[in-house]
Amino acid sequence: MIGASRLPIGRPDVARPPSSSPDSPDDNELRRQLGLKVRVLRKRAGLKQEQLAEKVSYHQTMISRLEKGYALSAGVLLKILPGLDATEEERAELLRLNGVNERGREKRNRDLAEKGAPWFHRILVSEPSATRIRSWTGERLKGLLQAESYMIAQFFEHDVDDIADAITGRSARTIRAFTENPGCRYEFLISESAVERVVQCVTVNEYVAIDQLKHLLDLVKRNPNIDIRVVPFASRLHVDPDFTIMEFAEPEPTLGYSEVLGTLITTDPGGLDLSRLYDHWDRLHRSAYDPEQTRAVLEKALDRHRRSP
Repeated sequence: MIGASRLPIGRPDVARPPSSSPDSPDDNELRRQLGLKVRVLRKRAGLKQEQLAEKVSYHQTMISRLEKGYALSAGVLLKILPGLDATEEERAELLRLNGVNERGREKRNRDLAEKGAPWFHRILVSEPSATRIRSWTGERLKGLLQAESYMIAQFFEHDVDDIADAITGRSARTIRAFTENPGCRYEFLISESAVERVVQCVTVNEYVAIDQLKHLLDLVKRNPNIDIRVVPFASRLHVDPDFTIMEFAEPEPTLGYSEVLGTLITTDPGGLDLSRLYDHWDRLHRSAYDPEQTRAVLEKALDRHRRSP
């Protein structure tokens, strides 16, 4: 078994809505009521969260957060509503309560931009309107690919003071990407070493590793607009720094950036040439496993981890 983690699984004060939420008490109460009503309807339908997620092809984690009263995208309720078998009156009440999440979208976007590094503001503002996002990561899993348990472990590793607030912020960005911009095509290339780090790292315990590997498999299964491919060890002697290319509908120009280097790469006058990023992407993509092979790599890693002594 993977070595003991510093992360206390089940710790009740980590993954919860932050008590210091700037929302009004009325907003928090509306989200609490919405979560309770969703839970009641789900149980009335005889469904566990996992079963409801399977029924509507969505994420169990998001259903859990909705029922707990987190500030989420209004689209989360809309995704699961068809699976609740609610009456017209019940649907109308759920939609009324869900208005608090719709009103919170603009504030979340503003908060994300304010918390990011100055060079990253443009990325956060532009991301929701992207039509295609290509992302390469060599040694770590990026935020958009992280399961919540993995986020918590990572924040513990970096001694983040307010983990609940950090998770809420990162989850808000994930929600924006995957639920508020469903028309975007997401393509992720991850190195085989990044997958191995999840399995072998002594500060990641068994629950976190299994949850993260299952999360990667689930992202592709439930989202036809998400493509994840592993780049094998054997094909890469040198690992390029992480980078992302964001494309938009014309006339919006393409953006590129590297969180590792803290660099924004644009076609603006004086900006760096994006052609180098495309060259790197093409080279990496040609050496990556296809979707079937990638799934096999992730499933093998999951199985190997479960069998670890």
